[in-house]
Amino acid sequence: MNLEAFCYIGLLRFPEQLEPALALLPEAENAEAAKLLAAVKEMPKHELLQRWGRLRRDEYAALCKSTRELTGIRLEELSPHLRDRCVSWLVDHNG
Repeated sequence: MNLEAFCYIGLLRFPEQLEPALALLPEAENAEAAKLLAAVKEMPKHELLQRWGRLRRDEYAALCKSTRELTGIRLEELSPHLRDRCVSWLVDHNG
């Protein structure tokens, strides 16, 4: 689980429920998420959105690169429907 995304989305969508939700995480992840949350919880909404967008772009770039290395498929050249099915299959078979 990406704790950075967990904190950004939690603060943007469910800020009042985020801290209680941390208790559901395993102890090591809980401590890491609490530290991250303390660092970002006072940020303005636009900064959280920018960071979340950057995180998503970076994750997508990494996914495209690993897909190309594993299969030779260039995700950006597939139709959206086929891209979603390909990513789903890759996650199911390669973690």
